[in-house]
Formats: sequence, structure tokens, C-alpha cells
Amino acid sequence: MKKYEELVQDIVSKVCQGVIRVKLPSERELAEKYELSRFSVRKALSKLEAIGIVKSKVGSGYFINTSVIGSSLIYNTVTENKFGEITYKKIKLNKRLPTPHEMQVFSIGEDEYLWHAKRLRLIQGKVTQIEETRLPVRIFKKIDEKIIESSLQKHVISLGLEIDSYLTTYKAISLVKEDADLLGCKRSSSAMNITNRGFLKTGEVFVVSDIIDIDYQCTYHTQFNPESLNYRDEKGR
Repeated sequence: MKKYEELVQDIVSKVCQGVIRVKLPSERELAEKYELSRFSVRKALSKLEAIGIVKSKVGSGYFINTSVIGSSLIYNTVTENKFGEITYKKIKLNKRLPTPHEMQVFSIGEDEYLWHAKRLRLIQGKVTQIEETRLPVRIFKKIDEKIIESSLQKHVISLGLEIDSYLTTYKAISLVKEDADLLGCKRSSSAMNITNRGFLKTGEVFVVSDIIDIDYQCTYHTQFNPESLNYRDEKGR
């Protein structure tokens, strides 16, 4: 882990502990305390602001966003980047009939079509992810290259739809040659496969995407679940 990322995690920890309640120490104080350059401190502060745990006030410093305290906090190497730093490149886009599994996921019939898109996600011009996405045609009547090469979340909102939540799973994989070539690394390199299922306020599944990332990091701060511990303890008896 890079030094500035250690600072990020330490500040998140201290906010969750209640050690820091209102305002962060100044850049100079953080640099001296953690023995970091001002540049590294600024990177950490920028990431904390992107996460949403602090807010900057010009001339006053960084203040804790009290609305996040006590709630689960999740951040990763993609969502910390601003939309202006992210671009997309379409690899393919077509309309097809669903598989039996997709019929179950989207609650659609065998004759209801899905959009199937594959694209690259670039951060500051560097390819970081491959994403395959399925979207139901009954919700998205029109999908074109322009839409695929932009934020799908923004497109959903522009249609007047309300996003409610996501179900996300992670799985370690080894890259096949085709994906390794796209990501510019060796075949069989280790990578993370991230599957997202997105839900609208209506309860409908509006998207399923599979993302492959070779340099993915995700951090969670969640509440302790005693029921899960009890269940595991009972199973071990």
C-alpha cells in the first residue's frame, strides 16, 4: 500500500473512532505527523474528498462530512476518480435474446431482447478495466456508441429513472489471452472479476455488468453483524 493510502485509511479509521470529529489537521501538520511530502498529503486529502468523508472549504481546510458517520462506507479505485478523468472505448454493441439465466435475473421472457455491450474503461488515458454489460431493451429503447462511451449511471438518471442499489460480488481470476491483450499484460495474470447487478427504485434489475480489473482495491467500513457470527459458530459444531 502506498504511503498516502495509509494516511487515507488512518484518517477514515480516526473519523469512525470519533478521534477526529470536526476538522482535519492542516496539510503541514499531517505532513509532519505522518512524515509525508505535502504532495502525498494532498493526494490523500483529494481521495478523502472523493470518498465523501471530508469536504473542503476554501481558506478554512477540510471538515468531516458528519452524514457518513455511523453508516457503512465503501470506496474503491474506480469511484474515487472524477468523471472527467474517466473515458470509455466501445469494443462491441449488439442486441440479442437472453440466456435462461438472464431471463431469471431480469425477469423477462425468452423473446425479450437485451443490449450486450463490451467496453474499455480508461483512467487518465490508461486502460484499467474491461466491462461487459447487459441492459434490458424494455427499459432502454435506444443504446448507441455515444451512450456506451459515457457514464451509464448518468444515462439512467437522464431518462428519469431512479437507481436504488447494487449487488456486487468479487472473484479472483486469471486473464485469458484476449483480455490480457486489451489490458496490456501477460496471459494468466491475476485479476479481479467484479459483477454488479443494479436495481431501480421500482425493484427492476436495470443492468448486469462484469468488470475485469488487474489493479483493483476496495475498502469497506461496515457494522458488525453478530447474527453472521452466530450462524458460523453453529455450523462449526
